[in-house]
Amino acid sequence: MSFLSVTDFPFLRPLKEGWERIRAEYDVLASGAVQWHEPIHNGKWSVIGFRFQDQDLPKNKIKAPFTASLCDAIPGIHTYGFSIMEPGCEIEPHVGYTNAVLRGHLGLYFNADAALQVGEEIRTWKEGEIFVFDDTTLHSAWNRGPSKRVILLFDFYRS
Repeated sequence: MSFLSVTDFPFLRPLKEGWERIRAEYDVLASGAVQWHEPIHNGKWSVIGFRFQDQDLPKNKIKAPFTASLCDAIPGIHTYGFSIMEPGCEIEPHVGYTNAVLRGHLGLYFNADAALQVGEEIRTWKEGEIFVFDDTTLHSAWNRGPSKRVILLFDFYRS
């Protein structure tokens, strides 16, 4: 199984319960996205980061206090931020840099033609739903639909 059961991570429940407020904070910050720096995509992937590899980005965190407070409460939070895929975005198959963390996605905006493939399993995002997976498993993503796909992406240390 490529995706892990979210019920194994009860500390993620506040994200699911607060997803609409998280999305409202994204809406306020949406114009501040910057292109993701890794060369594994076609230039249509951007992020608004709040924490990257255990280093806070306080100028952004202060602009999304609800999102930051929920994410900072996740045990072992390592990285988090909004991930935006424009229509036509293709993220090539790749693996993460460490198996010390698990990756989570909380759906904020989606369309039926945007999907994530982890191993052999493909899923589409849904508003308010969370995926958790080991991103050292080969994975890719795409947005072949007419609208943006936006998620809250977060990494936390395995316990």
